[in-house]
This record gives sequence, structure tokens and C-alpha cells, in this order.
Amino acid sequence: MTDQHLERIRQTTPATSTHIYLNTGTFGPLPICVAQAMQQQTEDELRGGRIGGKPFEKLSAIYAAARSNVAQLLHASIDEIALTDNTGEGLNIVCYGFNWQAGDEVITTDHEHVSALAPLYQIRERFGISIKVAELGPRADAPLAETIERLITERTRLIVLSHVTWTTGTVLDIASVNRMAHAHHIPVLIDGAQSAGAIPIDVKELDVDFYALPMQKWLCGPDGTGALFVSQEAREYIQPTYVGYWSAKSFHGDDWQLNESAQRFELGGRQTAAIAGQNAALEWLEKTVGYDWLFARISQLHAYAYERLQTVPGLTLLTPVPGASGLLAFTLDGKASDEISKQLAEHHNILIRDIPETKALRVSTGFYNTEAEIDALVAALCSL
Repeated sequence: MTDQHLERIRQTTPATSTHIYLNTGTFGPLPICVAQAMQQQTEDELRGGRIGGKPFEKLSAIYAAARSNVAQLLHASIDEIALTDNTGEGLNIVCYGFNWQAGDEVITTDHEHVSALAPLYQIRERFGISIKVAELGPRADAPLAETIERLITERTRLIVLSHVTWTTGTVLDIASVNRMAHAHHIPVLIDGAQSAGAIPIDVKELDVDFYALPMQKWLCGPDGTGALFVSQEAREYIQPTYVGYWSAKSFHGDDWQLNESAQRFELGGRQTAAIAGQNAALEWLEKTVGYDWLFARISQLHAYAYERLQTVPGLTLLTPVPGASGLLAFTLDGKASDEISKQLAEHHNILIRDIPETKALRVSTGFYNTEAEIDALVAALCSL
């Protein structure tokens, strides 16, 4: 049954047969149903127009369905979900939502992506805040909560970190950080770029304040779609930096009022066809692929790749725990990471990612991949 299920999934994602596709951590393969949903919405707008009661009702329904589908993924309430264009937008919404004062402090780690670091650098320039960096080691496996807690002072306003590190694929114990931070009355912002769709997420069990995620990676959705979770309890920490049509429940002069839900952080119209594709991707993952199956499959392949890669001479794994997430990072003695990724693509049709910041290579074990593809990668690395 698993083989048949996997084969149906691969037939639905043509790119997985065009290449040995081991780079979902950058972009996931687009399912046929997503492209069809986007095409259908564009065709409807072309033929029927975009004005009038019915088109607007459909647009509103598409947006509402997207919030609901993301809420289902995160085990959240729909009122806690705002639609965004990508992870970076969600991270910026939160980072710019504070009333920063010179001397305020933010704590982050040395394994964060530029999407999380860029808004921190910018508010440092604009408002004079300080950024403290928790050093987690080359494998991101230092004691997390303890390392971060040592940096907390009375000026700490926010903690920012990833759920899964983009550099090593380490699953960080964000629940321990959230509990520790809340004991100090400090909110935590989570970058979910490499976790959403790769590992199970229950924002209530994890005691999450803010969680930003994209659609185009592990969730196999369109570019320009994503979401931000803002817990009801944490909403009081931040205010919208920009507002528009979707932000407010009342628009008239002195009666201007923001929505009470996380929708207050949405500005205005988005690419509706892309949101239709977002819905198609999330519904396909939930109803056709099955979240339980895909999370287990990603972890299983991760563990298989972890063992097989260790047979490559001169290869050093940077990922600390097998089977923890879908990302594996490694170095190869005497070989430049960018040259290896280029050779694999050009001579073996294998797509992986090189990470210039760490001079490492990164493999994504997507739920659609096979053990044979991992074996082909190992053979190709041995031949270099």
C-alpha cells in the first residue's frame, strides 16, 4: 500500500520524476492540483471578471479557507491566523510590531536565516536596539533554553529562533524556550520555514506566541503564499505596522477599529489565484497524502539517508540526530560545496542545496522521495 501511495504521489508531482529532487528545503515540487486550482481561478477572473458580488464572495471564501487550512495544520484557531506572502513577511510583522526603545534587546541564535535576521538588523539601525546571539555550536545541539536564558536581562523584549535550523536540520526544543521565556514574561517568535510541512506542529502544546511559515517549501504550495500564527494571548505585545482593507472591522472616521483576530495584520488584496493554490496544496496534503503518513515518511527517509551518507569517504554529517527532520547537512573533505552541488545537478540530475555560510551541502528528504534516490546520491558522491 505504501509503494502504491508513493507512486500516486510522484505521478501527481511531475518534477519528482524529472529530477532526483532532494531540495524541498528551498522549493517543494508543485502538485498538479495546485497548478490546476491557480489556472481555474485565473480563468474565472478572465471570463467572469473580478467585480460584483459573486466574485468578491468567492475571493473572501478563498481567503477564509486558507486561514482555516493553516489553522488545521498548526492545531490553532482560525482567528489566530493571518495570511502573508512568505515567512519573511510574518517575521517582519512581529519584529516591527513592538514599540521599540533604544537599549531594548532581542535574543536570537547563530543558526538563523537572513529572513529572521534582516528585520532585526533593520530595527537595530532604526531604533537602537541590541541583538544578542546564543551560540549553539556547529551542529546547533547546545542546551537551548539554558544557553538563551543566560543572555536575558531586564531589557530583553523578544526571542527569535527557528523550529528547524536551515543550516543543519536540527529540531530545536522550542517548547522549553517558550516555557522559560514566559517565566520571564518575554514573547518568542518562531521561524517555521523548515518545519511547516516537515514535522508535526501543535502550537498549543508548544506554547507558541508567534509562528511564521511559507507555503513554497515542505507544503508544496505556490510562491508568494504563507501565514503567521499569533496566539490570542500574545496579540497584546504587537500592533500592525501597516493596515488596510482586511485589517479593520470598521472603516469610518472616528469609528476606525482593527479586527480583533490576527487578520488585523493583513493589509489588502493578494494574488487570489495563488491563495487558491495554497488551499489546494494544504487540502491535498491533508486529505490525499495524509499528514501522519508524510511526517513518518520524511523522518524514515531522513534516518535512511543519515545512515547511507556515513558510508561516503571523507563525509562529515553536521546534523546531530537521525530521523529528526527532513534536512541533512554535511561537508566533504577537499571538495567545495558549490562545486559539488553543480556537478551533481549537471552530471547526475540530482538537485541538492549548498550553503555558502557554512560551506556545507544540504539534502532534503521529502515524503515523495525514494530510498533508491538516496542510494543514487551516495553513489554519485562516492564517484566525485
